Amino acid sequence: MMDTDNKRDIMDLSGSPEVPQENQPKADVERPTVSPQEGGYFLNKFLEQDKKEDAASEDAAPKNGGTPPASKDELEARIVEALREIYDPEIPVNIYEMGLIYGVDIDDDWNVKITMTLTTPHCPVAESMPGEVELKVNGVAGVNGTEVSLVWEPAWDMSNMSDEARLELGLL
Repeated sequence: MMDTDNKRDIMDLSGSPEVPQENQPKADVERPTVSPQEGGYFLNKFLEQDKKEDAASEDAAPKNGGTPPASKDELEARIVEALREIYDPEIPVNIYEMGLIYGVDIDDDWNVKITMTLTTPHCPVAESMPGEVELKVNGVAGVNGTEVSLVWEPAWDMSNMSDEARLELGLL
């Protein structure tokens, strides 16, 4: 066994020149401190700023911009149009025409519940597709919130596809 105590790389600071004045900290600058109790000073400040911006933007414009829908049917039509913009990455057909959307339910407070499935539980986008659907639907003018439920019963099969999707895939 080798004695490494005498062979350590230790920086000897004794006798080193002083730090130049331009590199000295400025006394009149207020610097934040992070204590173990607070832990997230910078994150907290960032989140406080974000909340202030959200409050200001909520006062300035309606939720999601645009005009609010006149009825649930109008809102559902807007949501369906948004869902038609999301494509399955392996099949060149949107998820609505594929029959992956089982239901669009809108409550009286304009909150939306989407019930959907995927072609298979082993689908590569099983983790990301519900999140993409939620983001897309939340972006529709008039929607106050979205909940996406991913279900496996009833299982998806090709009979769920619209005629347009079958035609696109050459199955008609």
